Order: sequence, then C-alpha cells, then structure tokens
Amino acid sequence: MPNELKPSQIFKQDSLSPSKIGLQIVLLQIFYYTTAIVLFYCWAKLAGYDLNIKEWLFSWENIDFTNAYGLSISLLWLLDSLICVFFLTVIVGRSKLAWDFAITIHAINFIVVFLYTRKFPSFSWFFLQILSSLILIFLGTWTTRWRELRDTFFEGLVDPNEGEVGFVTPSQQHSNHSELEQSPIQLKDLESQI
Repeated sequence: MPNELKPSQIFKQDSLSPSKIGLQIVLLQIFYYTTAIVLFYCWAKLAGYDLNIKEWLFSWENIDFTNAYGLSISLLWLLDSLICVFFLTVIVGRSKLAWDFAITIHAINFIVVFLYTRKFPSFSWFFLQILSSLILIFLGTWTTRWRELRDTFFEGLVDPNEGEVGFVTPSQQHSNHSELEQSPIQLKDLESQI
C-alpha cells in the first residue's frame, strides 16, 4: 500500500482532500450502521422482538407511526442520529463540513434502502430521514463549531498565574493590591488571531 493512502497519512492531509473526505464518509457510514445494529439488537432483546437485522436496517417497510413496533424502530433511528453526532464531531471536526456529511450519510442510506427493497420508500420513512438529518445537521454543526472555537476563544483568556498558591508577605500583598486597582484585567486580543 502506498504511504499516501495509509489512514494515518490521509488524516494528516488537507480537510478538502478527496481521499480524506472519502475515508471520512466510509467511517461515518460504518459507525451509523454499527450504532443502529447495536441499538436494534439491544431493543429486540429487551422488548422481545424477533431481530431481522437486514429488514430493520435496509427496509423502509417497518417504519410506521401507527403501531408501537414502527414507533420504536423510528425512535431508535433518531437515537442513532443523536449518537452519530459524536462520531461526526470526532471524525469530521469542521463545522463547515458537518452539514455536507450529515446529508451524505442519509443520501447513501436512501440509495441502500432503495436498492435493497427495489421500491420507493414511504412518506413515513422520508419524514423520519428528514428528522434524523436535521438532528445530525444542527447538533453536528453546533458541536463541531464548539470544538473548533473552544481552543480559539477560551485558551489564554485568564491570567495563567491566577490560582497559584504561595507565601505572600504583607508588603507584597499591599503592592499587588495597588497594582490590581490600577490595571484592569485584559483579555487576549481575539482579532489578532485571524
């Protein structure tokens, strides 16, 4: 395997590198389906349903809002999207790309479901996919943005020496007190980082 195609080298590439984007899509899709399998397995064991993993994963026919079985599978898909927000944040890590990856996950899911069933999915399935993609889009964008800005806006805003404990003489205490009165706390200039 060429060195530039190794996963460790791909993640060091630019965020818009085609090989890096391809690997991220594959990883997100794997985690999307793996999380769904784990949730479906646990729910089937707890609720006493017969687990047919292919039907639950790749078919739209079980998605129905008129019975408990269909509602439970629908809620598990929404929970899957909620959990995948974490994977989106860790794997993608860029708020500008979170929207694209969230839509890509669901577009690939639509293609897989259509190829598996050979039928166009129902309105209930599309409604569920829209809700699921909205969860991934909004929460994924928020968490990746928080992760990006955490280091930029919160690092170095407070005096690094604050909170240190040491012996202070009364003359030092008086001089430190007068210094604090003269100069206000200054925040780090955030515009200089741009």
